[in-house]
Amino acid sequence: AWTGKAGQIAYWETSIAAWAFIVPANGWVAFSVADLAEYKFNGTSWLPVYTAIGVACSDEATAIVAGAGKVTFRMPYAFLLKQVRASLTTAQTSGALITIDVNANGSTLLSTKVTIDNTEKTSVTAATAAVISTPSIADDAEITIDLDTVGDGTAVGLKVWLIGVPT
Repeated sequence: AWTGKAGQIAYWETSIAAWAFIVPANGWVAFSVADLAEYKFNGTSWLPVYTAIGVACSDEATAIVAGAGKVTFRMPYAFLLKQVRASLTTAQTSGALITIDVNANGSTLLSTKVTIDNTEKTSVTAATAAVISTPSIADDAEITIDLDTVGDGTAVGLKVWLIGVPT
């Protein structure tokens, strides 16, 4: 029954007591119990559906400075963290890398912290990628964002994004 059915969705049709198959349509959404994630069909393939929670950690005019608890907020729902990103409005030119830590209820979520390389405005291009060690965040967990290091004091406009799936 499965031969030649690649790319189709299989379901058990009780009225005929057999497997039935249907080609997914563009825009369909499915939930995977294997990885607790939602996927959306784009007409060709299934892509994960992520939620992004963005927070400004500074204003747009003042140079950022290192320190703990630059921002504190509570998670609006339980969340499975897939990625952490950071960006700047103005990059710094030299000095120590900008290093950011994200904590839930006082414990870091990262085994390798988020960095932004000198002359760059985003962590996406960092030489060393952040590594998430604790992906599960509880509903109402207190999230704090620490700015561990900065370089020459010229970076402005820090934002941090938590990207993942509500659980």
